[in-house]
Amino acid sequence: MAESPPNIIFIFADQMRGDCMGAVGGEALTPNIDRLAEEGIVFEQCMSNSPLCVPARTCLMTGQLVRENGIWSNRSGADPLGPSHVRNLRDSGYRTAVIGKTHLWRHGPGGKPGIHVKQMAHVLEQWGFNESVELNDPIETAWMDCHYTDYLAANGWLDLHRAFIRAWVAEMRSGNMTPWGQEPAPVPEGADEDSFIGRTAVEWIENYDKGKPFYLQIQFTGPHDPYDGPTAYRDLYNVEELDAGARELEEPPSRGMAQFRARSPSVARATRFQKQRWRAWYYANVTLIDKWIGEVRTALEKQGLLDSTWIVFNSDHGEMLGDHGLQGKAVFYRDAMHVPCVIRPPKALAARKSQALVEQIDLPATMLAMADAQPLADSLGKSLLPYLDYEPEDPRLHEGKPAVLSELFGQTAIVTDQYTLAMRIEDEDLALFFDRHEDAGELRNFKNEADYASVASRLIEEHVHPLAERTNHTLLDDYRNYVRTTGSIN
Repeated sequence: MAESPPNIIFIFADQMRGDCMGAVGGEALTPNIDRLAEEGIVFEQCMSNSPLCVPARTCLMTGQLVRENGIWSNRSGADPLGPSHVRNLRDSGYRTAVIGKTHLWRHGPGGKPGIHVKQMAHVLEQWGFNESVELNDPIETAWMDCHYTDYLAANGWLDLHRAFIRAWVAEMRSGNMTPWGQEPAPVPEGADEDSFIGRTAVEWIENYDKGKPFYLQIQFTGPHDPYDGPTAYRDLYNVEELDAGARELEEPPSRGMAQFRARSPSVARATRFQKQRWRAWYYANVTLIDKWIGEVRTALEKQGLLDSTWIVFNSDHGEMLGDHGLQGKAVFYRDAMHVPCVIRPPKALAARKSQALVEQIDLPATMLAMADAQPLADSLGKSLLPYLDYEPEDPRLHEGKPAVLSELFGQTAIVTDQYTLAMRIEDEDLALFFDRHEDAGELRNFKNEADYASVASRLIEEHVHPLAERTNHTLLDDYRNYVRTTGSIN
């Protein structure tokens, strides 16, 4: 008798750096993610295809680069009837569900204020989800209702939560952000948004009827700011023992980066202790998510599903966390593009760590291969499943792509094992050129140095010019017109 198709769980953090989990030597306490890594494979050089929420998530859904799907910023969502790995899974017989933050349609100002996210469930159905329990990210819960705000309202905590979020938003918009001073969420422990997501996912697994194989996408809202993890998780960290971030840069390497830093001058002036405390609060949110990953695994074991379920862990993009005097993402530093990537097969295998350069659009290709479902047409993503067949000492385990692209705001970044080059798409005007072999901390911009001119030309010729026909110029022009008329890049 043919073996039943496996289940797939895709666990997705928001704004989690690729270097912070314990499995790769990071400082965050992540025993449950580490256990997945011990029973599967970690790709230590996985890069986001865009260091911003909506573009990155669109790349993951479609298997397309930003230049193909045209989502250059957070201002709009892609066509939900376009390519979708979730729809391909559904059409191959999977029960598909998503729990958490999706950002597949515009939630923010100018988007859909005043509605409940349940009114947009049809959009997620078009993407291919049979079921959805969608949540807003924390900032959006201040003005838009979702399943989480319903839960808060039912327990009498909604006004308290919204006052807390609005105070944080006011500080953020003032330019006087002090992430090291962020208080824990004011709701009782276990009532925060990530716990709501984790608990809902566990209940979904417990109620699964086993009639069909399932694809479950669990999308946490942390460790994205506000860094408001419960006190019990903060207390796990000794602030003064943490790294403060060694990367300092007196002069930003481009005008855009100077403008980005100018939005948060307090971050650029942070003391060593403030940076350490900031990291502790960020790691507390990571550890909270890790706790729920453990609960998801336990639920699978109790239901007898662990040995028939793939588990994939990833994040949309990284977080600067004070490096280079910056908070957040939306820049082409490695810390903003580098993301965690762990794959645990249904039956555990000996731990493998791969140094192969891979990218997020490889993940939809991988999950479709797990299900033996129809691949995404013309996607540059490649399945990562062959790496699970390589023994730890096999050199092929570390052979990845020669380069990947990360794109945002009408710019493209070429990332190789050694270099990062960022430029405008239309005129190839260089903004950044980092050589990590010479400057691991990305403190020196080589873009104007004659010795690197031929290297830059070669990288562009080999890795950008062949993709020219994939660029959706209509949507790129639309984005440029938006910037010209509004003065906003996002």
